[in-house]
Amino acid sequence: MPMFSIIIPVYNSAKTIRECLESIVAQSFPDFEVIIVNDGSTDETAEIVKSFSENDTRIKLYSFPNSGVSETRRRGISFSTGEYILQVDSDDTINSELLDRLSEVICKFEFPEVIRFQCELIGDNPDKDHQRYNCYSKLYRVMPGMEALKLWSKPDKKYALYWLFAIKKSVFAELLFLPQLRCHEDLALIPLLIAKAATVVGIDYVGYNYTYVSESSITNKTDIASERLRAMDFLAAYDYAIENFLKIDNIGPSDVSFFLRDFDARKEDKFNSLSAQLKEELYDLFH
Repeated sequence: MPMFSIIIPVYNSAKTIRECLESIVAQSFPDFEVIIVNDGSTDETAEIVKSFSENDTRIKLYSFPNSGVSETRRRGISFSTGEYILQVDSDDTINSELLDRLSEVICKFEFPEVIRFQCELIGDNPDKDHQRYNCYSKLYRVMPGMEALKLWSKPDKKYALYWLFAIKKSVFAELLFLPQLRCHEDLALIPLLIAKAATVVGIDYVGYNYTYVSESSITNKTDIASERLRAMDFLAAYDYAIENFLKIDNIGPSDVSFFLRDFDARKEDKFNSLSAQLKEELYDLFH
């Protein structure tokens, strides 16, 4: 069993997957596997991945008809054999010492269930807060999941992103089957994974490089149909998160109140970001 399973969903990623894989095979810590789930690519993605796997047996490719990123991630988790899961997007990279730093934390804190690291934004809008995905508070200490969730749930910060974490595979056990979402699947699941974790640690190492603009991402399409799909997926993620949060053991009334307030604020923000046409069309669903 490897220490880490790195899961990469790919769809028409020929332009970026090579650099992504090069950053992974360059890791100074060698005990990992790479699970690449090809979601029906029609370009040369599979051929590029095969060229890597022929030279490195840690890289494994699984191909399926197109079914969306949520199902692709679920498949990746099911194929993984590592103790910890990391998720890397195909147009991003990780820094060479990330797994080494994580392994040190794992030994120091006796296998915490969730480890959060920091990221750098590549191609970010210069007018935005470049640290909005990072949190440098209360690092290198063990927290229960709910304490971490409350620490990270800030109006001007974002934490519900797969690629910010190394998570024990066992934490996914009861939350493996996600809604069939094309986007916002991380919002549906990440808060639940954190909340149910008994031990959470944050570190200051900047281990992930997030490419902010992706041509193929549905989150960057501006037509009304794509905006409507994102809104509907948000509502499905919202419902899934609320329903399953209430099933988590050892949460109290104050935890429930906090979570509901936080997610209601997210829903209000999402509604306010919609175009005028969709605000009118989807008003009843959001309220």
